[in-house]
Amino acid sequence: MLKPYQGPPRVLVGFDGSDDAFRALELGIKEAQAREAELVVVHAVDDTVLNSAWGVVFDPEEIKLNAAEMVARGVEDAVAAGLPRQRVRTEVVLGNPAAALTRMSHQASLVVVGRRATEPGERLFVGSTSVGVVGAAHCPVIVVSAADTLHDGRIGVIGVAVDTSARGAVALEWALQECTQFGGRVVVISIFRAPQGRWFSGGQPTQEQQDAAVEVTRARMAEMVSEITEDYPEVEVTLEVSYGSPVDVLVSRTDELDLLMLEVHASFPTFSVGGLIRGVLTHGRCPIGVIRPRDSHGS
Repeated sequence: MLKPYQGPPRVLVGFDGSDDAFRALELGIKEAQAREAELVVVHAVDDTVLNSAWGVVFDPEEIKLNAAEMVARGVEDAVAAGLPRQRVRTEVVLGNPAAALTRMSHQASLVVVGRRATEPGERLFVGSTSVGVVGAAHCPVIVVSAADTLHDGRIGVIGVAVDTSARGAVALEWALQECTQFGGRVVVISIFRAPQGRWFSGGQPTQEQQDAAVEVTRARMAEMVSEITEDYPEVEVTLEVSYGSPVDVLVSRTDELDLLMLEVHASFPTFSVGGLIRGVLTHGRCPIGVIRPRDSHGS
């Protein structure tokens, strides 16, 4: 069950001056406006840059001053978009960016970060900061790229990946709460995973077997989802069940979604995320929302 957020509404945006960071700032401003929240533009100076392998000594105070000048642009953008200046502030900290945002996420409604992207065919791996944040944050995280298209409206259609083991239930509950508060509809996406691996020697299932597996999955999903959606009768919810590779199916759906929500089941001490999360974060073409069902709260 999704734990409620107890603090004041606050949206954190990780900002490093890149094109992806400016897209994250754009989305963070919209979220702060919708939630009537404080916007905090955060820049973390990774302390590894202070320990140059070439023996160069960096002045931490000078680095922080330069960073402060950079994030000040974020404040101006937020004010120009209509946020009251008193609801916008900046934080410049020394340390690992993912660790800094994770620490601050205890007292945040939402974290928004950019993900590194070049051309679609060249984006092989998502950045370490976004992976680190989604694996450990204590509130929902939205990851966005400069290549993503943000629609004029805040949220129209939220896709939620859910499977029959109930993974995704917390993400679904969050999406339903968002639509209740801000409007929109939810598409629940479930995928019957196609057999993979060289040790699978039974041959590919026939079309009839695939169709049967999809129908069984649909029935199970409908029952599970209905237990959650019955508390949100005003939200339109549709269920899509397909057969194939979860990464391929979810990535293909991002062309038509305003947000795709996933659950991440990372655990201490590594907080590593699985291949599904990494694949969707890397290749998705809309903002990707991620929430940890353990030790995290809603927004």
